[in-house]
This record gives sequence, C-alpha cells and structure tokens, in this order.
Amino acid sequence: MKKVLLSILGTVVFMGQINAQSDASKSAHLSVRTRQFLHDASKAGNKSTRIPGYIYKEIGGQVYMSAFIKVNSLFNESALSALDVHTGTHAGNIYTVQLPPDKLSALSAVAGITHIDLDMPVVPQNDQARKWTKADSAQRGIGMSYPATGRGVLTGIIDAGFDFNHPTFYDTLHGAYRVKKVWRQKVNGTPPPGYFYGNDMTDPYVIRGNGTDTSITTHGTHVAGITSGSGYGSPGNNRYRGFAYESDMAFVCIMPAPYQWAMPGTSDIIDGVNYLFNYAQSISRPCVANLSWGSSIGPHDGHSFFSEALDALTGPGKIFVCSAGNNGQDTIHLSKTFSAANNTVSTFVTFSQYLPADIKRTWLDVWGDSSKSFCLNFKLFDGPGAIDSSATICVSDTIQDYALVGSNGDTCFITVNMLASEYNGRPHAFLTFYSRTPDNICLTVKGTSGTVNMWEGYVFPPTGYYGELKKLGYSFAVDGDTKYTTSDYSSSYSAISVGAYTSKSVFTNISGATLGYAATVNGIAPFSSIGPTFDGRIKPDITGPGLALASSISSFDTSYLPTGGNYNSVICTSNVGGKDYSYAMAAGTSMSSPAVSGVIAMMLQMNPTLTPDSAKAIIAKTAIKDGYTGVIPAAGTNTWGHGKINAYAALKYMDQLTMVENTLENSLACIAYPNPAGNEFSVNFESKEKKSLDVSLFDLTGRLMNSEKWQVSSGGNTRTFSLARIPAGLYLLKVTEPGGNFKTIRIEHR
Repeated sequence: MKKVLLSILGTVVFMGQINAQSDASKSAHLSVRTRQFLHDASKAGNKSTRIPGYIYKEIGGQVYMSAFIKVNSLFNESALSALDVHTGTHAGNIYTVQLPPDKLSALSAVAGITHIDLDMPVVPQNDQARKWTKADSAQRGIGMSYPATGRGVLTGIIDAGFDFNHPTFYDTLHGAYRVKKVWRQKVNGTPPPGYFYGNDMTDPYVIRGNGTDTSITTHGTHVAGITSGSGYGSPGNNRYRGFAYESDMAFVCIMPAPYQWAMPGTSDIIDGVNYLFNYAQSISRPCVANLSWGSSIGPHDGHSFFSEALDALTGPGKIFVCSAGNNGQDTIHLSKTFSAANNTVSTFVTFSQYLPADIKRTWLDVWGDSSKSFCLNFKLFDGPGAIDSSATICVSDTIQDYALVGSNGDTCFITVNMLASEYNGRPHAFLTFYSRTPDNICLTVKGTSGTVNMWEGYVFPPTGYYGELKKLGYSFAVDGDTKYTTSDYSSSYSAISVGAYTSKSVFTNISGATLGYAATVNGIAPFSSIGPTFDGRIKPDITGPGLALASSISSFDTSYLPTGGNYNSVICTSNVGGKDYSYAMAAGTSMSSPAVSGVIAMMLQMNPTLTPDSAKAIIAKTAIKDGYTGVIPAAGTNTWGHGKINAYAALKYMDQLTMVENTLENSLACIAYPNPAGNEFSVNFESKEKKSLDVSLFDLTGRLMNSEKWQVSSGGNTRTFSLARIPAGLYLLKVTEPGGNFKTIRIEHR
C-alpha cells in the first residue's frame, strides 16, 4: 500500500481556514469542491494553472473561476474590488462570483462571506409531440376563449449549439425574427448589466451576424425548436412546429469554444436564469426558462447553493423547467442504512466504457445524514483476493491521496476529500479515481447508524460519462441501483423536473430508411431518470415526449451533413434564403423538458402571474394517466411523476377558471385590496342586512386553502385576511351569501 498525504502547503492552507470557520468574519466555510481545487492546485504547484474538471472563463485576457458565495450581514461587496472578484446574480444571500484562481484563499477571509462553493460542471441531458400532449388542440383554441400559442410570453433557453439564423426562429411566415436577446457567456464583448463577463446582444442584425455560438453541437437549436420553433422550413412550414410558436425568445449560450478548454458550470446557469427573468420583467413579459443540462453529482436534497439561489429567483411569472436526466438504466446510485448489526456495504467502482481509452477516471459523491458519520476503505482486486488496500478513513475535515499498486505494477490514484459537515449540515465525501491498472476497485463504507447515498459520474468536456456501481460476481459486494438518479437540479423546490416517455419509436429519415428505437410507444423511455430526492420528495414532477422528437438542427454542426455521423437522424432539409436548413430526430429528457416548457409558456399566456407551485398543481391535476402509467397516487410516482403532460386539459382548465371569474365579477358588492397582496389583504362588503358570509380561498386546482365565517352588518364592512402561511401564487377568493349568491375574485399573492 502506498499512501500520499497532503503537502505541507496544502495542509497549512486548509487547516488555517477550517480552524477559523467558527468566526464568519475571519474565514469562510469551504465546500468539498473548493477544498479539492486548493488541494489539486497545491500538488500542481501553481493555482494559476488550469486544472482539468474546474470551471474557468477568459475575460479580457485574464483567467477567472466561477463560484457561489453565501453572505451574512457583515458582508460589504466593495471589499471584493481589491481582489479583482466580481459578483453577478444576487439571489437572497447567495451570490455568483468570478474570481482569479490565486485569490481564492484571500476571498475566504473577507468579512461576511460564510461559504464558498466552486462550480461543478454540467453536461447536456417533434412532429408527434404536439399531438401526444394534445397541444395541437390548445394551439387551435378548440372550446377555449382564444388559441394558446405563447403570445406575450418569453421563452428562455439556456443551452449551446444555437443556429441564430434557423428559419424556425422566425414567425410562421418567415417575416418577423423572434429572438430578442442573446447572452454568449463564454466570449468577450459587452456583458449584460450587473455582470462581468460574456457578450450581450439585442440587435437582431448582430445576433444573426454571429451565426452560431458553437459548431460542435446542435443541442440548443433542437431544444429551442421544440419549445417555441415556428416550424418554418419543415413540410407545410408547420409539421415540426414547437409548442409556444408565437412567443418571444431569448438564448443564454453556456458552452465555451473548444480552444478555451473550459466547461459551463452551476453558477453560469443561475446567472442565465436571472438574466432571462430580468429581461422578461423589463419588457413586462412572463418567462419560462428551460435547462436541458444537468449532473448526477450533488446532495439531491434541494439545499445546494444552486437550489437555494433558484428558489430565490423564481416566483409569479418566473418558472424554471429542467430535464430529469438520462440515467434511468444506469446503476450509478447506491444507498445503505446502517445499524450496529448491519454496518458495512461494499461495491465496485467501474469506469464508463465510452471514455477515451487513455482516460480511466470517475468521481463518486457520498453524502450522509446530519450528525452521523461513516468510514471508507479501498481495495484493488485481481481475481478472488485483494492485492492492495488503503487505510480506513472516517469522516473528518481532511483530504488524503492514496496510490494503490495493481497487478501490472502500475497505479490506481484515489483522492478522498471529506467534510464532517458540509454547507447543508450533512457529512460529505467526494472521491476521485484515476486508474492505470486493469484491476477492480472495491469501495467499502462502514457506519453504525444513519444512511449514506452515493452517486457516480464524470465530466470530460463537453460530455458526461457514467460508470456503474457493480458487485462483479463477488458475494460480499452489491450492485448499485437506478433510484435517486434524477439530476441534482431537479431536487430544487421550485424546479419543474421532467422525465420522458416514448411518443415515437420508428421514423423514416431523409434517405427513406426506416429506423427505430428499442422502446414501447406510450411507455416510459428506458433512459428516463428515477426519483425521489434525498429527502423523499417525488421526482420527476411530470413526463413529456422525449423519445423521439423531430426538431430544428444547427446548419453549423457538420455531423448532420450527408458525410456526417448524425445524418441518419435528419428528417428533411429545405433551402431558405439560399441556405439549407434541416430538421432531425433526437431523444432524451433534453427533449421532453422543452416540450413541457412550451406548455408552461402557453399557460403563462393565459395567466402571466402563474407561479411554479400553481403550474405544478395544474399539470398534475390534468395529466394523462393510462394503462402505461398505471394507477398514480395523489403524490405521484418516482417514474412518471403525475403522469404525461396534457397541454389541452391544463389550458382548458385554466380557461374555464378565467371564464368563471369573468362571469361572476359583478354578482356581489365586494372588492379586495391591495391586489396584488403581500402577507394580507382586506375585503370591503356592502350589505343591506346583518348576515353571515362564507369566505373561502382556493388555489387554481380547486384545493381549499382557507375558509372563514364573516358576520357582517348593514352598510359597509371591512375585514383583513392573512396570507402569511400561504405560498406566493394566484388564488381565487369566493365570498358566499346565505342562499348561495357568491362572488369570485382573483387574488395575486406576492
């Protein structure tokens, strides 16, 4: 066994910060991710050297890293200027920042900064879609007050691989250009207000003149086409139309150019969400922001800094939708509840078969219960017996490196990075593996109480790679499972997480060949990730069509040309303005998420103050349940959520509510004010006699939130009602007289 401890420099840096954490004015709590960087930088001997796996930006010729900080009342933002540290999004007490790598230690000493968490990288995760979701009926306005097409709504797409000139981003006549704003985060230029990096573009000629943000993927073009593409250039100029095809559009481009050797990270996403919501507010539009990227790494409990920041940004007219993930067939998760009599679990860590042959790397993220502990041990197996082993290391504030020698005389390197209490109060161990041996790596976890959950995943730009946790035929080991595999972003309380079902398993491509997927039409897509969250909440919230959908693709992505590897997926190509533009098939929760985002945009057209909770309640109430979903309880299931998205039923339901409100508006002499309301509102009621009124508050699904009796006298009456314990959102107040006369008033609670 070979064991390599921290360098002296690394020990001094870490212990100096850890020992001072009790005084937030002296030193910040460093997350495992942040400590890992300092450790890796100390081994490299230079914090300014770019280290693989971390998020960097080039801004004005200088290199910066992205991070979240959490602050308290002692924090003064002006203290950051001397360190060349720049803030971005302010979401409650969570800020995004850009910092020079060599200023990280100094940043931790700034008064009022309580926590620092460097970014984790993120990776990417329809012709029949509108029919299966019944959105085509809603778009035609059948039996409704007006068609639902997303008009008056901003659809925001956070992604990469946009073809800014694709005809689907114009209106249905290819006249008006609907992309109103683009933030290219990874290039130099004029940043948007409040930010330090990227290029913000609002001039349509400038946007189109850029052509694309990157030519190495078509992901963003395909996703945006599903959410809100007009379908121009497809057969009939409408066959591959998206959902909210009359909405305005804005894009956040998160992928750097290949030469930058960098990746998008979690704070980039939060900055993108805030950018979209701020722009929508400036033009008095509601907004849905779609993210079809994610990561298996994270606490999955809704208390990461990403989740806390997101929950602070969302609200009435500001809704975030994300893909659940594509790990429904991957045994990347393992959970173990310990007792004194059952205190050990062992599994083998394997590497993705799709990694380049010379890169056998992976990460394992291990989280325990608050106030509990666990211990780790590693062994190399060549056949039935272990040939090398590490020491057993228990949770503490430490980082240790191990080098295990394999049967070929080469080495498996393991770094164990631990905190007894991470920012969410839970013990955390982040493990990195790099192997140059053919031997099997066994991980053993021990504890006497509490539960540990672990997730495997690795990012090698720009792709996520997933090995699996396996028993490999050893009787003492166990396999991992596919539970808890929805992305960490999905666990955010305000996020609408979307799984995928199969709406099409066979298609005919542009060459006339019939191609198919091994999946059951109407059934769950095999890859769709499975919940719940760490704290037991149902995820995903809903499923949408994600296998397979036709949508627009980027003309800059050469893999879709006749000589490219993806040409078999192309469905049609047409010449518009002297250039060929195509539509192609793709599959994944990357596709089901924008389908649901498009439905949410249609719902926001009907109710611009719709909240995330109200949107979830409506799509749950109106979702399709059938023989494939099986019986779905009121709380939902961790495979289907509440079923399959039903756009028409959701919009019809909302339309009927609006018609009821309009019909009953003048039936009684009462008004509510202020409206919108804060934590309380008042009702004035003019009565001809003394009587008892029933006053009830309902959410948009018809669920009773509160009910009270109100004794009124002849003449004017006023009563104040509390909303302090009611979530923000849109509600219906019903005031009923004896005999059944009533009035319904829409109450907007902010």
